[in-house]
Amino acid sequence: MIDKISLNIKKIKINLIWPYLIIIIIAFVYALPQLNVRGIYVDADTAFHFNRSFEAMSRLKYLNYHNSQISLYGFNASGRVVNALYGPGLGYFFGLILLITQSWLKFQLVTNFILTVVTMALSYWLFNKYSRQAFLSLVFAIVLSLTSYWSISYWYQTSGGMPWGMMFFPLVIDAGIQMYINKDRPVNALGLGLIMTFILESHMLSFVFSVGILAVFFTASMIIGQNRLLLLKQIFFATSISIGLTVGYWADYILIMRSQSILTPFVNLNPGNLVSNPYQGLIFWLLILSIVLIVALSSKVLSWQWLIFIMGIGCLIVASGPKILTDHWNNIGFLRTVQFPVRFTSPGIYLLTFFVVTMISRLFDQVPFKRSHRIAIGVGIILIASVTTKNLFLNYTASNQRFWKDRNHIVSKFSIPNDNQKINIQKIIQNRNRDFEKSITVINCAVPDYLPGTGPVYGYDDHYKIVPQNIIAPASQFNKHINKKGNLVVTWRQNSTRARIVPVVIYRQSVITFNGRKITPNSTKNGILKVMGHSGSNTIELSIKVPIIVHIAKLVPIIVLLVMIKTVAFSSGRNKIRH
Repeated sequence: MIDKISLNIKKIKINLIWPYLIIIIIAFVYALPQLNVRGIYVDADTAFHFNRSFEAMSRLKYLNYHNSQISLYGFNASGRVVNALYGPGLGYFFGLILLITQSWLKFQLVTNFILTVVTMALSYWLFNKYSRQAFLSLVFAIVLSLTSYWSISYWYQTSGGMPWGMMFFPLVIDAGIQMYINKDRPVNALGLGLIMTFILESHMLSFVFSVGILAVFFTASMIIGQNRLLLLKQIFFATSISIGLTVGYWADYILIMRSQSILTPFVNLNPGNLVSNPYQGLIFWLLILSIVLIVALSSKVLSWQWLIFIMGIGCLIVASGPKILTDHWNNIGFLRTVQFPVRFTSPGIYLLTFFVVTMISRLFDQVPFKRSHRIAIGVGIILIASVTTKNLFLNYTASNQRFWKDRNHIVSKFSIPNDNQKINIQKIIQNRNRDFEKSITVINCAVPDYLPGTGPVYGYDDHYKIVPQNIIAPASQFNKHINKKGNLVVTWRQNSTRARIVPVVIYRQSVITFNGRKITPNSTKNGILKVMGHSGSNTIELSIKVPIIVHIAKLVPIIVLLVMIKTVAFSSGRNKIRH
């Protein structure tokens, strides 16, 4: 009898873990192009995230959290505000991985693996929770993750940050559905608060999309639900937890953004050029499957499934860039910030894939398919998607090979002004151990995001000349280091007394000491420091003044976390006493 129980337990465990084992194997397979070629994925946003990671790594390595708002190590040690305003939690997560690996190649291998596993695992978990069809859920989790460019591939090939925020999207969808169908506990305040914290600390646009999805479910729940007071109470607690855990981010944001004009990411003048084609790939098949399943099972579609379908279709319509919308795209503040209609693709395919999975599971409930037939359907779906999956795999191989073969491509992404560095750039980036930190000298990020300045930024306009001309190009004329106080020190020599532009960025909160004396700094319209340099040696020391209330705000997440731990421990103890 005991042996039989033990055997049943083992069987249950195997049934629970086998999909996750397959997901891990897939992640290893998708690491093979990089393991074989030993190249590095380099494209549009690589320099941006490499500098963010290096900045965070250096902070952790040297235990320097002074002037935490500005860049002292990455971004050409320019004092630019970046990490404080763009996914600070994810930045430090990257920094920790980089500190452990001390290699850009290993950094990418590890981050790619984590993103691939967690994205597919959370998608599978959501699909299986509402369909109870493990194989079907795994098939669609694989198809969603490996055939959509806006899933993990966007990170692999361009270092786009959105997949890290959207990775948690299945948890958001689940929270929204529970809000709608769970009468006794519509919101898990602790769980939802943590989820929204992770997303905000990873990617702001993903956070906005998540809030939008939850807002739809919340509104629907308030309209048809009976326990509105409980819903409001639990949403309030979830919001309080999320704000409490991210109050340091909001404090930095208000301090920097509300005290001066800051350049935001560029305005896309041709939004109609970056759209999703609804007649190709995964989007087309999801649309066809959705329509067929709705026609076949119209009486079986639950109200929350209708919400999922409508939101998914809505996102994909926006992603397709209808002319009536793109003609007014930049007149709508939120859409102007989103920049590209194609960014609506990711939430759209998540929602519609989930809808299709749940509807197919209802079809299986209504029509008694044999297990072999269900497996055949799943295999068929994978075969249909196999061409796209294969092409992505080949693209990863080609991208790694290009790292070694196409020097001009690598140079164009890292904005290298020095011909000697162009020759050795691949070798420099591959440096390890003691020479690893030198690699950042050729990884330049030229975008003007978060510099002081006024007016809209357009792709490759005058704003895009600021960083290459005033920060990157003059680097060899200045020496930079961090002193014991954790401040950035810039030194140089000049032959006569004359005005000099120093390659550091200053904000209203910046504190400048010039040749031993504190000064009221002057700057260009985009925040590049200007001083009247003396003949001979000159020294600038840069720090940033942070109000005491911001320092207090940095402690709030620790207090909130301790209260949460105490509350959970108390609840667990009370439940044990009851039992």
